[in-house]
Amino acid sequence: MKPRVASDSPYSTISPDDHDQQPLPRKKGSRKNQTDIAPAPPINAGDFGALTNYINAALHAGPEGLRKAQREANSFARKFGLTYLEPSWFVATPWLKDWAEGSINTNGNTHHALGSPSTLNKRGQSDTRLRVRAGIRWRSAWLLNYAMTASITMACRQAKISEHTFYYHKKNDSDFAQLVENAKAHAIDLLHTRCFQRALEGDIEPVHWQGVVVDHVRKFDSRLQIEMLRAHMPNTFKTPGTAPVNVETGDKILVLDEATRMKLIEARRKALMAMPGSDEPAPESSHSGTNDVQRCTSRA
Repeated sequence: MKPRVASDSPYSTISPDDHDQQPLPRKKGSRKNQTDIAPAPPINAGDFGALTNYINAALHAGPEGLRKAQREANSFARKFGLTYLEPSWFVATPWLKDWAEGSINTNGNTHHALGSPSTLNKRGQSDTRLRVRAGIRWRSAWLLNYAMTASITMACRQAKISEHTFYYHKKNDSDFAQLVENAKAHAIDLLHTRCFQRALEGDIEPVHWQGVVVDHVRKFDSRLQIEMLRAHMPNTFKTPGTAPVNVETGDKILVLDEATRMKLIEARRKALMAMPGSDEPAPESSHSGTNDVQRCTSRA
């Protein structure tokens, strides 16, 4: 058997017996001397922040929590005589009252049979009135879910109606359309509160070690903070490209903001469009004048 030479030598050789040798197994470290990992204590409600607790509680309660809060506000309003705090999301609009009386012409709708209050049921009530009562119920459920999700599809699914029914009521009932806008404003305000909470208090994320939560860290979204500052303090934190433009004309300096600059650009564009283009007939060249003179000479 040839002797084995170091692998870094150009004359290194490996004997056939070396291929049969298996690598030595690694020795696993003993965990007898390792200390147990102590999990981090649970976070108290005060560690998150007041705004975080408020928005989490509102989102966890959902539409039912919003309805409960409105009922409590309504009870306090009646108790202290503050009638202007009456909730307006559950009242019957004049359009629904006219529909209940049979004054709405529904020939263009699939509910054309409900337009006649003369057809009474076993209790002596018209089908139109029953339909209006059902409309009041699904409207309240729809508005609550839309105020929490800002999604027409999800609100219709939770209210158990079709989107066609919603758009029909919104198109024909102006008061209901205003309620829809109020619910949308509530959803936008909820979104703004969540963004403000994340920019101000951040998010607390757990730190894991070997499957055990050993600590918590608070993280902030720098991009979100910058956008919130630009939205609430536009004079101090300006958006790139919207800063005033200084035009120096000798002894005077003209300062243009973004709106004025865009107006000047639009006026310049209109002026350029009004200028004569290449589609107008060009003036006659000198060659044409020479040809006319030659023709006159030949005639003479």
